[in-house]
Amino acid sequence: MAQKVGPEFFYQLLTHEIKELSRIKRQLNLAEHIPAIDNITIAVVPLKEKTSEEQIEPVEKVLRDSDVIFPADGYLLLLLPGTDEMGAMHILEGIADFLEGSLKFSYVVYPEDGQDAQQLINKLKEKSRRELGIIIE
Repeated sequence: MAQKVGPEFFYQLLTHEIKELSRIKRQLNLAEHIPAIDNITIAVVPLKEKTSEEQIEPVEKVLRDSDVIFPADGYLLLLLPGTDEMGAMHILEGIADFLEGSLKFSYVVYPEDGQDAQQLINKLKEKSRRELGIIIE
């Protein structure tokens, strides 16, 4: 079951995850691409109404223990460590089917969409505004 954390900690936790994955890869002296070590996905999942515990609970149960949900007003931010684009699509489509079936979402993947937390967040803000009409604070 995923962890639930206040959105005010999103930047700090994302920064920590990026540094942790970089440290692990460096310590293991790995040159090849391993999604569990190389990738982090952050995503926006819009909700039809104001975010409530009833909407969060099913998503919490579907995600892994290492995943983090940041409930915000009318949407969820998800931090999915060790998840590449294909994994993100699988997870997000499952959540969409579980919640309503036609739910749209936006996501970005480290390091393809940004080399640090701020670049990733900026790209996600841009995509979520353009694709979903959601303004992330």
